[in-house]
Amino acid sequence: MKKTYLLLIISLLLYSGNIQAQDTGSQEYIIQKNDTLWGISNTKLEDPFLWPKLWNVNPHINNPDLIHPGEKIIIPSKEKLAESQPGTQPETEKKSTPEVKHKTKKTDIVSALPAVETPAKLDKKYMVNKNLFISSGWISEDFPGIGKITATPSDRKIAGKNDVVYLSLDNEASLIDAQNERSKNRFFAIRDIRTVNHPETGKRLGHLIRITGILEIIGMDNTTSKAKIISSFGEAQVGDSLMSYTEMEPPLAPDVVRTPKMDGYVVASLFSHELSGEGNIVFLDRGQNDGLQAGDVLSVFSGSPVDRVIGKIQVISMQPATSAAVVLDSAEEISIGNKWGQK
Repeated sequence: MKKTYLLLIISLLLYSGNIQAQDTGSQEYIIQKNDTLWGISNTKLEDPFLWPKLWNVNPHINNPDLIHPGEKIIIPSKEKLAESQPGTQPETEKKSTPEVKHKTKKTDIVSALPAVETPAKLDKKYMVNKNLFISSGWISEDFPGIGKITATPSDRKIAGKNDVVYLSLDNEASLIDAQNERSKNRFFAIRDIRTVNHPETGKRLGHLIRITGILEIIGMDNTTSKAKIISSFGEAQVGDSLMSYTEMEPPLAPDVVRTPKMDGYVVASLFSHELSGEGNIVFLDRGQNDGLQAGDVLSVFSGSPVDRVIGKIQVISMQPATSAAVVLDSAEEISIGNKWGQK
């Protein structure tokens, strides 16, 4: 009887120990159809920007854009993963944000971004979170790069906030100036995501540019400039380009929302090559020269056979001929080529 009782106690202790290990340790996950590392990080870790570190702890994934149903990955705890350092990935890595072909809620993306260092009472006046606004990107006819991230001290290929990277500029005199003048010692790290062509006319609209971080020069190693990543919107990569830094503030929410009588096409999406859901950023084929303004709200239509309203978008930034908008709500995913306007 005593032996049976003792065995029962041991079993209970082992069982509770297993439960605790499962609660605090890693978990296995089987890739499903249409999964992305961004989406898995968002749903399993509640932070989509942890995807590079999730990729790093699964070295069998050579390309973050190419994960296949049935593959097994390990997902550490959010705390353990957040503490991990980015590691070296294969040279064949693709320098782009993984495709996202699932519906992501606006609140998921906005809450996952780092807090904006402004008084809480002012947050409600902005249309979008400051970090989402900075990282939302734009379409540029000419690529604005003036240099590159060339390496890291540990020879890693990706780097995050507070990491050190080495830089080279097309005009080395600019680096010398940057050492001596406070206003010139910061740069945006930018990435050329892809070339955007109009889905209807085929006309080339330009480069889809995304800001991956803010760098500040902290000194020199021999003749090579060294910088620290002071803000990160994902992970910067060796090969990312540099652009002169300027202060960026998101637009304030308008007192009166405009609904201009204008129409056009969705030409690109930031977080996916094809589909976008609530909270994602889409790009339009009209801009400042056409009369669009930040805060304008537009409907998005399903297209043939019947034009149904499938979502609402709000313009947050403009270029002369294009603009970026956040998806406010959507009954179904918004696709490149969908029409927008008023109904």
